[in-house]
Amino acid sequence: MLNAVARNKNVHYLAVEIGLYLIGMAILFTGCAGVDPVVKIGLVGPFEGRHREIGYDVVYSARLAVREINENGGIGGHRLALVALDDFGDPEIAQETAEALILDPGVVAVVGHWLPETTRIATKYYTEADLAFVAAGSEPFDPFDPDGLPVDFQRAYEAVTPFDEVAGPMAGPAYDAFGLVIEAMRLAASSEGTISRESMNESLYGLSYKGLTGQVNAVNIIE
Repeated sequence: MLNAVARNKNVHYLAVEIGLYLIGMAILFTGCAGVDPVVKIGLVGPFEGRHREIGYDVVYSARLAVREINENGGIGGHRLALVALDDFGDPEIAQETAEALILDPGVVAVVGHWLPETTRIATKYYTEADLAFVAAGSEPFDPFDPDGLPVDFQRAYEAVTPFDEVAGPMAGPAYDAFGLVIEAMRLAASSEGTISRESMNESLYGLSYKGLTGQVNAVNIIE
């Protein structure tokens, strides 16, 4: 039943509540709604199926990163929204989720898909659409020992989970991937005056910053 829904080409958004109780909606606004314009960051991963532990790791880090920005006033007058879609670790569904995000003009960048086979399929579509894509799951966003993460981050991570869950090996890399996107948003807002797909592509190119897991370079950015 779930796969039948996910594979329906007419359903462009796969609701994260399909087995993903931890978010409960496909579009997650973290922070108050307010009147500021909203820009969206896509997150795609295997939230269900045999790779679900990856999805659980990354979605909490993504939620934390977006929440922190919104609680501090957003970026360049914009609030952030997280659009989280489940590809079940399935290449065919990965294609469909990529197409869904491409169709949403509010999505200015995507982080995903965490597995080589789903990333490979989705990359083609993001590239053709000129939608900035941070390919996560491989260097520099590969597994990282959570014991090496700052204590403050681990506490904040646990606080956004429904059952005080602890960070896993993909938590740090996911937070850093979103950190890279957020740095690009700041750069786009300051240098281009707007956060758009075009300005995000320009701002992500060659970008580097110090993340939780070490120096993060935009080597896995598909534009």
